[in-house]
Amino acid sequence: MNPYDVLDIDRSADPKMIIQAAARALRERRFSAKEIAVAQKELLDPVSRAAWEFLAFIDLNSLRQPVSLNRLIKAKPIELQRLTIFDEAS
Repeated sequence: MNPYDVLDIDRSADPKMIIQAAARALRERRFSAKEIAVAQKELLDPVSRAAWEFLAFIDLNSLRQPVSLNRLIKAKPIELQRLTIFDEAS
């Protein structure tokens, strides 16, 4: 789970804001205490935070959606044009 979503903060949050967001998340009880603790730990660790900042740019939601078989069947086939340059005799 994305720690930025768990703590409801943006990527520019400093360590003090991360700790305050974790306390607020515990009060609101939207996530379990374990998920909040893991999110806080990941964002306070510089290496894991850099990894999450990199992953925040990638939108995986479009890849998680199942592809409809009907959409694939109804898709217009690609028409390939034949290259005549190879047919010419030298």
